[in-house]
Amino acid sequence: MFQNLNLKLSNKILLVLGGFGLFFAGLGYYFGFVALSDIIDDKIWEMKILKEGTEQWKMFLKIPFPFTLKVHIFNVKNPEAVLQGAKPALEEVGPFIYRVFKWKSEVKWDTPDEISYNDYQTYHFDKEASGRHTEDDIVTVLNTPYLSMLEKIEQIQPSMFEMIEPVLPAVFGENAGPFMQVKVGDYMFKGVKICEHEGGGGMVASMACKELAKKVKSKEARNMRIEGDTILFANLHYKNNSRLGRHTIKSGIQKKQDTGTLIKYNEAPYTKKWKGEASICNKIRGVTTIFPNKIRPDMTFDAFSEDVCRSMTLAFQRPDKVKGVNGLRFAVRNDTFDYSRQENQCFCTNKSKEALPDTGCLKNGICDLSTCTGGPVMLSFPHLLYADPEYIHGVEGLQPNQSKHETFVVLEPLSGFPLQLAQRVQFNMFLRPIEGVTKLQNVTEALVPLLWIEQSTILDDRFIDMLNTKLFKTLKIATIIKWTVIISGVACTILSLCLYIYKRCP
Repeated sequence: MFQNLNLKLSNKILLVLGGFGLFFAGLGYYFGFVALSDIIDDKIWEMKILKEGTEQWKMFLKIPFPFTLKVHIFNVKNPEAVLQGAKPALEEVGPFIYRVFKWKSEVKWDTPDEISYNDYQTYHFDKEASGRHTEDDIVTVLNTPYLSMLEKIEQIQPSMFEMIEPVLPAVFGENAGPFMQVKVGDYMFKGVKICEHEGGGGMVASMACKELAKKVKSKEARNMRIEGDTILFANLHYKNNSRLGRHTIKSGIQKKQDTGTLIKYNEAPYTKKWKGEASICNKIRGVTTIFPNKIRPDMTFDAFSEDVCRSMTLAFQRPDKVKGVNGLRFAVRNDTFDYSRQENQCFCTNKSKEALPDTGCLKNGICDLSTCTGGPVMLSFPHLLYADPEYIHGVEGLQPNQSKHETFVVLEPLSGFPLQLAQRVQFNMFLRPIEGVTKLQNVTEALVPLLWIEQSTILDDRFIDMLNTKLFKTLKIATIIKWTVIISGVACTILSLCLYIYKRCP
């Protein structure tokens, strides 16, 4: 049989057979490792580029699933002792859980490649998810508006304390002190009453309330609003069914890699909140909810938050898995509030009395938001994670934990789709004696945490199914075809070579 085969197979046939084998092996390699990669990359970008009438455009206008907001409040267990110099003892209460629905409105094409819009969101308390916690729960917290007013008076005219202190009960009512007991729902959204009936009719109280009202009307204090003849203080009311500034992003039509990139806020490429008109701190930069394809561990991403008037950088942390899908986890850098870094120096506004006199910076771990929010509020990671030990040990009850308190996003490497994300921030305020204020004469000096929030989401099962069916299944089929063609081509080449060798043997 082999002798007959030897006679029938000419060198020309074997050469053609080997050539076809090499051709198909090369075709399989090119298709699988070059062309297929480019085709899939282009197809994924087609799903991301913002064009009216597409599925991506619908998702851009209204995110089809809710985010989860978890609110953790630091209840002060020993307020009276703190006023006499004791260290604040804190108890974390919560989470109080809200469902957050997000959409965009007033959408406008500024250029063929730039889109501007306003971001809106609405909050709904989730009784079931909150379990035993309700919005009627009462907590004892630092009295932010009370202390903010006193610090403002201290800055501009401390001699007024002798006249102002007696009328503080008329201005703040039952909350005329460094601490207040409030319902969680009032503290977060409904509002705590200040200057009820414009201070009750007394001249000095009325003057103080009118000055405060001016500040509210000029939007210097975003967490206050006026209803009738009363001012209400609430931490997050300003975000509910409302908006802050106007965003401008790239659509990706002209350059796909720019899709979703934030380039302006309130029609300007820089804010005016930090030092240096065109400093890196003021620069508007970062991704929105659209990340690039082909995510690598050496990448970093900037994300701008209008709530804190700044961008933060996320860097690769570790591989992760979400609902069975492999991803790469990127977390906000732990030196974000480290003022030994030169690029952070422009966040040193020197607005706080606690700032170091030689640099105008606070100690590491917090960021002074007074130029952003209009009040002496300090930003940090939850439980003062990565903060200076002096701040952490200034109170009792903190337990910083990286896995529980960092901000992160998990990205699917090929498509760049976010599988899971969590934004976690904490708001704090300094407590200290203020000369001329009797109630604060003996008070402890400390950075007191107020609350921390986590806004998070995990990719809905239907989008996981879409990834599995439209992307991973297609890749699996393409991989099978790729290796079938390559192996067939290599086998054909090896067979022709073996037959040629056999034919040459005597």
